[in-house]
Amino acid sequence: MSRTLSGSLEHLSPPALLRLVSATSPSGILVLETAEGELRFEVDRGRVREPSEDQLRLARKVLSCRAGSFTFRPLSIEPIEGRVLSLSALAEAAEAIDTDTKIESLMTDEIFDFQTSTDAVKIHVLPSRPPRDPLDEMLVDLEAGAPGELLFADIGVFVQDPRFWRGSIERQWRQLGWRLHLVPLAAEVDGGKFDVMVVHHQNATARAGHERDWLELIREGCEADPTVPVVWVAPLGDPEWVHRLIDAGVSFLMPPPVGDSGEVASRFAADLTKIVDRQLRSRHGRGDSGLSASVSDLVGAILSESDPDRGVRSLLQLAAESFTRGAALTVDSASIRCRAGFGYPFDRNATALPRGIDLLEEVVQSGTAIMEIAPDSTDALRLAEVCGLADLPARTALIPLGRFGSVSGMLVADREGDSLPDLEELVVLAGRLGGAIVI
Repeated sequence: MSRTLSGSLEHLSPPALLRLVSATSPSGILVLETAEGELRFEVDRGRVREPSEDQLRLARKVLSCRAGSFTFRPLSIEPIEGRVLSLSALAEAAEAIDTDTKIESLMTDEIFDFQTSTDAVKIHVLPSRPPRDPLDEMLVDLEAGAPGELLFADIGVFVQDPRFWRGSIERQWRQLGWRLHLVPLAAEVDGGKFDVMVVHHQNATARAGHERDWLELIREGCEADPTVPVVWVAPLGDPEWVHRLIDAGVSFLMPPPVGDSGEVASRFAADLTKIVDRQLRSRHGRGDSGLSASVSDLVGAILSESDPDRGVRSLLQLAAESFTRGAALTVDSASIRCRAGFGYPFDRNATALPRGIDLLEEVVQSGTAIMEIAPDSTDALRLAEVCGLADLPARTALIPLGRFGSVSGMLVADREGDSLPDLEELVVLAGRLGGAIVI
């Protein structure tokens, strides 16, 4: 990162911004400007020089403002001599000051040590794949038929000739976790039960006399909650009909393949798979990250040259501000796998769960956090196993990690049964930070 980044503090409180920079450990000049004054920090890997009494009082005033701006300029900073503290610890100290508090009582080795309590959290980064993963053996048989719990998307295909869809396309989609439903053209079906609908006409005569029915199918998909995208695969030589399809709300238009075998058919299958995948991600994702563009840019820029291990450590350092235990889980098309964590007694040989577990899918598909679970449910017990526990407390948070409308992981964390604090800002930051680093 080499460019200077600046933005407004209206979307993120100054203490949260300091905790973010502390967790990601960059070096440079951080400036906060508010009506209460200006704070300027020389930051060395997320840490700053011990402030004076006057500086700490000013910090309290500045950090209490929700209007103002920040600027971060990346630089190589000379190692700070003398006593230092993390920006996170500085925010904690400044927030603790009131008119009756002796400043000297805050200047303790516990707070102003180079290794603060948060920095000392022992984070375990697990292997991307365990030595012997039973899920791998399960996936070998996916071409023949995936277990039901892996099938988390239903694709309705309205087709004249089902033979084209039998075989490689059906097997490939099943491996991705998509259940394919072949629907005869004349069948009456509730389109709302599908996640995506594909209409495949080899020739234009297939719609003859049924135009109104096809347009109504598209409109029903648009009106469903959530919307069901319709991918229209058919000859597109009639501009008036194409206009009517677009007006009805069709999501994607593409011509059918010229031939049903060979390279042309393979390329068509690959292209259609990408299109359906994009529609699924768009349908289930949330485009609004909740962060201003400037803060989002700051997160991405700070971590742009980071390796994944450093990135996941930054995420968990941030989580350690609010939780006593936490785990970062990654999501792919077939599994949800523990990537790293702290506090939980992880078992390196049991780090993965298959897709399709309702509790986890609710977070992945909706992009919203869950702040309480049913500890005795089958789903919660399976999640607890990945964390190395017999069970998890009811007050367990599941926070999605993702950006740009796609959830790529989740943060599972708790306080060993104690009440959870206000996590509004952490949910927003974890979503953006997690989306930048979880792989």
